[in-house]
Amino acid sequence: MLVIGAGVNGSVCAVGLHNAGFDVTVLARGKRYQELREGGIIIENPLKNTRSVTSVPVINTLEPDDLYDYLLVIVRKNQVQDLLPTLARNRSPNVVFMLNNPSGPGDWISVLGKERVMLGFVFAGGKRDGSVIRAIRPGGLSTPFGEIDGAITERLTRLVSILCQAGFKARATRNMTDWLATHGALVAPFGVLTIKHDCHTCALARDTESLRLLADAMRETLAVLRALGHRIIPRSTAILEILPRVIVVMAFRSFLSSRVAEIGGGWHCSQAPDEIYQLARELKDMTERSGLPVPALRRVLEPF
Repeated sequence: MLVIGAGVNGSVCAVGLHNAGFDVTVLARGKRYQELREGGIIIENPLKNTRSVTSVPVINTLEPDDLYDYLLVIVRKNQVQDLLPTLARNRSPNVVFMLNNPSGPGDWISVLGKERVMLGFVFAGGKRDGSVIRAIRPGGLSTPFGEIDGAITERLTRLVSILCQAGFKARATRNMTDWLATHGALVAPFGVLTIKHDCHTCALARDTESLRLLADAMRETLAVLRALGHRIIPRSTAILEILPRVIVVMAFRSFLSSRVAEIGGGWHCSQAPDEIYQLARELKDMTERSGLPVPALRRVLEPF
């Protein structure tokens, strides 16, 4: 198994698989490649103040004849395009894209073919400080993985089993494309407003007007998704449309004031504004295609 990307989630995933006894290699480049070769993967839990150092095999190129059961692509959405030619030349049969993706896998399918593409998401949140990964793995719901057509295949079941054996909460789903569309689209307004507050989630939590705008923009985002034919997955997300705005604002304020929101949201926005802006551009395009007025969402996305 090859993990492509050695940031927060690539590192966490590789260490979990390695510690569980699976044959895993990491693809990293430049300075990060040297860091992993010389010092291993260093992961610090900022909530528990614990640190681990794990030596995992690392390479800096993927050759056409390098064969792996799974390629786990764990990079920012805006970095995928440059990877596609390398992935297309390689012979590995299962390419699992574990990243934000509101606009669907069409581009990946056109390059790699539907039979190679699988979809999933990540398990951790945090940031990289030099050579150290500072990250947490929030508890709660399991992370979904799926096929393009919603089938529960042998390769999907095997992947989920491997991830669960490595200590990750993973599950197979028939609705992966819609799950990713829902999640990625909602991340965009949250990320844009967080960046406007210098990536400090507590500052966003104190700004009532911004929280009202966020609540309205997220509701309108769900309307855009429905207009484009997407199902809202998980279905519980639709509660944003049902609850009074004052309740939604209170819930946002409570969450954004937490340490978990700072680590999982604020830290990511501080290190990956390029990805947030990519998601915002994709959502803006989806908004235009929907033909809906959505004034709050258009206000959030206006710069893009």
